[in-house]
Amino acid sequence: MPDRKNFLKETLTQESRAYGFTIAFWGSGALLINHAGTPSLTQALMYGLGAVTGFGLLTLYTYRAAFRSARTQERSNLMVLSMIHYLGALIPIAAASYTAKIADPLNFFVTGISASVLYNLGMLIEEILSERGQALEEKLYEIL
Repeated sequence: MPDRKNFLKETLTQESRAYGFTIAFWGSGALLINHAGTPSLTQALMYGLGAVTGFGLLTLYTYRAAFRSARTQERSNLMVLSMIHYLGALIPIAAASYTAKIADPLNFFVTGISASVLYNLGMLIEEILSERGQALEEKLYEIL
C-alpha cells in the first residue's frame, strides 16, 4: 500500500511557495478589481509590470548583479510553520486595500509591486519566526 502521508508531505512542501504566491496575487487583484473595476489590457499589463518590477527589485538587491548565475543553497529542512504563509499571503491583500485607491493607472502598477515585494518579505519574516519558534521548542524539550 502506498505511503499516503509521505506523498502528502512531499506535495505540500513542493506547492507551498506557489500556494502563498497565488493567494497574495489573487487576493490583491480581487481587491483592486473591486475598487477600480474590470481592468483594461493596459491596466492588467500595469499590474503584471508592477509584479515583475517588485520581483526584479528584490532579485537585484539580493544577488547584487543582473548578469550572473543565480546559485542557491537548496534547503532540505523547510519548517512547517513557514509553509503556511500567514504573513506572506495576507499582508499583500491588506496592502491592496490601500494601493487600489491610488489614481489609475498607477494603482495597478503599485498594487503589483506591493503584492510581489510584500509576499516575499512576508515569507522571509515567516522563516525567521519559524526558526525562533524552533529554538524555543528545543529549549522547552530540554527543560522537560
